[in-house]
Amino acid sequence: MSIINNKKHFLHEHLTFLESYGQEGGNGGFENLLKQLGIRVGGRSWDDDHSTIDWNLADNHFQFFFDYDNNEEEIKNWLKKSSISEYETLLTWLSWEDPIIRIKTTDFIENWEEFNIAGGWEGLILTTEDGKYYLEFTDDWKYNLNSNFEIKPKTKK
Repeated sequence: MSIINNKKHFLHEHLTFLESYGQEGGNGGFENLLKQLGIRVGGRSWDDDHSTIDWNLADNHFQFFFDYDNNEEEIKNWLKKSSISEYETLLTWLSWEDPIIRIKTTDFIENWEEFNIAGGWEGLILTTEDGKYYLEFTDDWKYNLNSNFEIKPKTKK
């Protein structure tokens, strides 16, 4: 059941705002949105990192391993200082049952790990609505956090 319709979904405990973006995420819908925003998808990044975004073609690429003990607060603090903290909302897509959703950036920053869990550790992409900033948590193959802006200091590739 979609998170939109399932008010008992654990992520609702952490949300102050959630709405459908009005576009289906499945059947290529989310990738199409990324392309419309100018975010390149596909390429070798899937083979290298299980990334949907083609990081080889991104203007900037930052990356670090995010699945380590006591990472929650450290990554949260880095996100608070990052470029996305200047945006009120972000777009993401959690599962095949869900549409693309709009969430508050502050909700994501405070609960980034819960969002990743809600996506089933299968990878998670978030973007600003103008496509200027975007980040991708890769799946359990590598557990890398890729972004086109600095999150963790000194992680530019």
